[in-house]
Amino acid sequence: MSETDELRQQPQGETEDGATGTPADGDDSKARAAKSRGDDKTPQDDVFDYVIPPDKSKKKKHRHHHHQHDERAQASEINVEYTDDYDEDDNDYIYVTPVVRNKRGKRVKKRKHTGFKGLSTGKRVAIIIVSIVLVLAIAFGGTFFILREIGRNRLRAGDDFSISIPTGDGSVVLVDKTGRVITYDGVSYELNEDLISVTFIGIDEGSEAQTNTPLRMADAIYIFTFDPKTGKAKILSVSRDTMTDVDFYSKDGVYIDTRHTQISFSYAYGSEKVTGGKNTNTSLMRLFYGLPFNDYFAIDMDALMTLNDLIGGVTLTSSMTFTSPENGRTIKEGELVTLHGKEAEYYVRSRDTEKLASNNARMQRQQAYIQAFMQAAVPAVKKDISVVSKLYNTISSNSDTTLDLPKMTYIASTAASKLRGASEIEYVSLKGTFTEGEFAELNVKDEDAIRTMLDVFYTPLAKIPEGLMNDETTPPTEGAGNQ
Repeated sequence: MSETDELRQQPQGETEDGATGTPADGDDSKARAAKSRGDDKTPQDDVFDYVIPPDKSKKKKHRHHHHQHDERAQASEINVEYTDDYDEDDNDYIYVTPVVRNKRGKRVKKRKHTGFKGLSTGKRVAIIIVSIVLVLAIAFGGTFFILREIGRNRLRAGDDFSISIPTGDGSVVLVDKTGRVITYDGVSYELNEDLISVTFIGIDEGSEAQTNTPLRMADAIYIFTFDPKTGKAKILSVSRDTMTDVDFYSKDGVYIDTRHTQISFSYAYGSEKVTGGKNTNTSLMRLFYGLPFNDYFAIDMDALMTLNDLIGGVTLTSSMTFTSPENGRTIKEGELVTLHGKEAEYYVRSRDTEKLASNNARMQRQQAYIQAFMQAAVPAVKKDISVVSKLYNTISSNSDTTLDLPKMTYIASTAASKLRGASEIEYVSLKGTFTEGEFAELNVKDEDAIRTMLDVFYTPLAKIPEGLMNDETTPPTEGAGNQ
């Protein structure tokens, strides 16, 4: 047997000379300490040189970070000691545990971080991200509400207007000095100042009768009103043939004169300073006795085909028989048909100029088309969200409007939350009597104009307000209204 084998078989605690025994507890602690310093080398250490020495087999395990001990020592003038802990499960290894004491000798417990610093890195990152999202949401949400409030205030009628209603038809009309309360035939009405009102104007090519000069005329006029409190919406149609006072301007914006003529000329004889849309609203104001019309949206009728096809066509029941300009097929009255391209344009723009009241029949078709278009637009947008941007781009490049971002924000947000649907919109027409002159003339009686104005823009009151019969009442103007 070799010397190495003999050493391996040697019993634990046996010395080289054969003596055996169990060391005392004190001797055992000394032996371990000596062994940790490398002072107790035995023949085994010399022979088994491939065994890693105990003092290098594991690094000292610190249960706390060094920089924490140094910071505490410097800040509090404390002493840092180290105790040796022996781990029975990890024989022959020494673990160094720092013991922190203050200047009085008392042990100082390690402070644990609480709150945000005590969280893990992942949780802190998550909190930061959520905070940023909330800040952005508040910022955008605040911007939205600011724009909405600005738009609401800008759409209000304002105080700078006065109503002057004649009584040529024999009816009793009482108006307060502000024009906000009107009593007509024993019933009082108050102006709905929360009402949103926008004049939509369809622009088409026409001509001046005497010189045959090409003109861009207001071929279709629709006043959209929406009550944000009740969710009720109305569309008031005003015929292009309606006779009223129209201001004429030169191309340079110089005022020429005011003529009693078709309201369709109001857009044509506007200027860069006084736009066609604003001039049309001025004529509407005169038609309704000084009622203010501030906002308008004028769009070229040539854009109709593009808008129609962007939503996949408009389906409706045809109210006339005509030949399709698309494929030459005959579309009969009462037929359910989906209009595409030039079919839609022909349906809403054509009329028989040989007939005096042909524009009335066209207006009825336009109203049906508007309603069908709105019903078709919603599912088209749900199917393809890009339709919204395409519609906006087409409208923007073919329109003129006073609706800025705040106004559009208020109208869109309010209508989206309150408007029940296109089928709930009520259509109202300003009635009149046609006469044939230089062209077709629709003359509106005061009674029809007053009743229409009160129905669309005012709200009935339960009783006549006190004081309306005294000095707060503006006397009616005899015979100063519509002819």
